[in-house]
Amino acid sequence: MIHPPTEPRGQPAPILPGLPTDPRRWAGEVARIVVLVAVLFLVISTFVGQPFDVHQVSMEPTLAAGDHLLIDKLSPRWSPYVRGDIIVFRAPDPYGADGIPYVKRIVGMPGDTVQIENGRIYVAATGDPPTRLAEPYVADGEATLAQGAQGRIAWTIPDDAYFVLGDNRSDSVDSRTFGAIPRDRIIGRAWLRYLPFDRMAILRDTE
Repeated sequence: MIHPPTEPRGQPAPILPGLPTDPRRWAGEVARIVVLVAVLFLVISTFVGQPFDVHQVSMEPTLAAGDHLLIDKLSPRWSPYVRGDIIVFRAPDPYGADGIPYVKRIVGMPGDTVQIENGRIYVAATGDPPTRLAEPYVADGEATLAQGAQGRIAWTIPDDAYFVLGDNRSDSVDSRTFGAIPRDRIIGRAWLRYLPFDRMAILRDTE
């Protein structure tokens, strides 16, 4: 009669296949896995993407306070920001003193001249006449008013900087107040709203 092989006496069965049976070695393997996961998360959140919670009402009706977004930090390396993109960025002091990033929409590109006239936005690329910007994301009837230093109504955007506005123009602190945002202050492009589930949507909106 042939008996099935048995575990040698004194050798406990593995807790999980592939893991050592010695509790100290097992704990060491678990610790290495935790460190590896933490490093992978750090790399992904630094170079690829990261979650972002909306705290402001300045992007209504497009975004609401409490929305959860996924920020794309990778694709801007080969796909530059364009007019209409929603971006997350570090606001200049003193506006960003609390450390909470801002989320706004790009309306002016490097080299553009952005002008506010009769509550509407006009944009002129270098050498071109100004053209009224179509903005379907702004609530019907809401005017864009000049604000900030001396009611300024026109801005020429420096190279490697962007003019940003909130979609909720009457309740937004944006480039009308603190000027154009340098490229190196942008964290990434808002790509996906994943919560709440009933409002899940891709957010890429180009001109």
